[in-house]
Amino acid sequence: TVQFESADDLPELRADPRALKQILLNLLSNAVKFTPNGGKVVLRVARAPDNSILFTVRDTGIGIAAEDLPQAMAVFGQIDGTLNRKHAGAGLGLPISRALAELHGGHLDLTSEPGVGTTVTVQLPSDRIAA
Repeated sequence: TVQFESADDLPELRADPRALKQILLNLLSNAVKFTPNGGKVVLRVARAPDNSILFTVRDTGIGIAAEDLPQAMAVFGQIDGTLNRKHAGAGLGLPISRALAELHGGHLDLTSEPGVGTTVTVQLPSDRIAA
């Protein structure tokens, strides 16, 4: 199941639409890829208390161990590097998403637990809100 949740009071943003679309595509693709049948992926867009904008992708997928998080964020980093790995990919989605968020003055946070799922939050600062 894929769900979308959005706050009612979201403003327009000053952001590169292609970059924002790429961030969300990368995060949602990972969430769907690593969530088995019967799982759940949620994209939530909301304002933080400091008025920044939060894009959060949460899944009930396979998760990542704490010691593997740096590898997951590394360019070409893949947790399962074996030749017969189950999930294909170049290992660029998270690093590219983080870089694009940083180019917008924001940041990307990743939390995960094996067997529970992963949450990735991209926070764009309040100065990205269109006047």
